Amino acid sequence: MCGDPVENGELIIDDGNIVEISATQSGSDDAALELTDHLLMPGFVNAHSHLSLTALEKKLSPADSFADWIRALIPLNSALDNESRVQGIRSGAEAMKRSGVTALGDYVADPELLTLIGDLGFRSVLFLETIGFHSERAQELCKKVEEVLMRGNPSPICKLGLAPHAPYSVSPDLFRSLGHLAQQYHCPVSSHVAEIKEEGRFLVLGDDSLEELLKERSAWDPKWQPPYKSPIQYLSSLGILDRLIAVHCNFVSGDLDLMAEKKVSAVFCPQSSEWFGRTNLMPVRALLDRGISVALGTDSLASSNSLNFLDELRMADKLLPDISRKEILTMATCGGAEALGLPCGTLASEQRADLIGFRVPSAYSGPWWDVPFEPDRREVDFYRVDGNPEVLSQD
Repeated sequence: MCGDPVENGELIIDDGNIVEISATQSGSDDAALELTDHLLMPGFVNAHSHLSLTALEKKLSPADSFADWIRALIPLNSALDNESRVQGIRSGAEAMKRSGVTALGDYVADPELLTLIGDLGFRSVLFLETIGFHSERAQELCKKVEEVLMRGNPSPICKLGLAPHAPYSVSPDLFRSLGHLAQQYHCPVSSHVAEIKEEGRFLVLGDDSLEELLKERSAWDPKWQPPYKSPIQYLSSLGILDRLIAVHCNFVSGDLDLMAEKKVSAVFCPQSSEWFGRTNLMPVRALLDRGISVALGTDSLASSNSLNFLDELRMADKLLPDISRKEILTMATCGGAEALGLPCGTLASEQRADLIGFRVPSAYSGPWWDVPFEPDRREVDFYRVDGNPEVLSQD
């Protein structure tokens, strides 16, 4: 994903690092793998997911309003027993791996799940998802987050990040405090931003549906006042926008220059957008044209029908007619790696060897970039993270 294709070449890996990619083959080697009939490419980077919600598969439907969907989600999620949640996490991870995901950005609301998710084998950023609209609770919540950060990363190929949930669910003081923590611990920061029209109204005029939802949850802060800013402008005023990984971004068309200036990365979730029936989508073409990194994410099975990343590619192809398949694959690999700050996403010397392969029939004559989009493909034929092979379970 960072140069011209190499046909009939050789890729050399040492200690999990890509050492060299050669256009010629050096000859026989007992340790060599013969992948002549494969398209070899970087593993996919799923830049936004909620693995802990996988057990909610098919238990929710799109509601009349986003607030109603949240009302349905909260009790179902709270009622999940630990065994069901853990089984869901494992099955969701398997679906991602079988479809080529080698790197992951996952939102984790329960710190007790960090070790489990960190040990799944993905190169990953696990974002500590934090919600709290009462300003007086900001320091208390921030202290709990810092206690988790002080424990260190859950695995050698996993690091921690921070995820203030969204502008309508996190107080200004909590946003600022988490921003300071991120600087102190050198953490990436991600947030759901400008996902719904109601969010913009909430920040400019106050939105009754979101205010009512917060009041129902005993989460409303009566001292809060609308900042009269768009979601992007609001986060910029709080000092949280710099290098933010902003998820969804369906209503940001007026703030593209500010996003570019602050080096924001955007994550588009195609299947989730389709599931909700959204017609106002992230302006991907305009973001890319301004040099803004765009990545792809699966979101969760509480708002999508599949965690198969090949389905995600095909849905992106359907929803983004002005984006080429090569660009979609760039978003799915180096776009995600750049957003998450991970040493993967390209096949190049000194990168970590996170690789996937698709077996291609000898009679195939189409362009290489069409291979992952073929409608009947459900899984990859070759999979490695950090240079290490993994046997994926069979259906």
